[in-house]
Amino acid sequence: MFGSIFYNFWAALLSFAVYFIATIQNPYAMPLPTIGTAFIIAVIGFGLMFPVRYLVGYVFYTPEAPVLLPAEEELPGVSGQETGKTETVPQSGHTAMEAEDENTEEIAQVVRSMLQSDESLSR
Repeated sequence: MFGSIFYNFWAALLSFAVYFIATIQNPYAMPLPTIGTAFIIAVIGFGLMFPVRYLVGYVFYTPEAPVLLPAEEELPGVSGQETGKTETVPQSGHTAMEAEDENTEEIAQVVRSMLQSDESLSR
């Protein structure tokens, strides 16, 4: 949905003002019925703004671009298998958790080696 609830309040205020100004110009207009009807028109304007905001949000909606995998030529050492128009890239036997564990182990090893080199430099 486009915008916020404030657009609904602006629509209600505008519809109230337009109806009130148009009706009050009649010399025989009674003040209380005119104000009461203007409030009803404001509530209707408030409610009608929801579909308007939805329609504007629908018109301006831009879907995210799909993330494409690099072509086979751009991935050295990985053999892509083409099936129709889509490209599938076979994954290794590792799960995401194993890859994360290996990555943290590598980071820990790098940190240890950096600490050891710092200790040898400070002596």
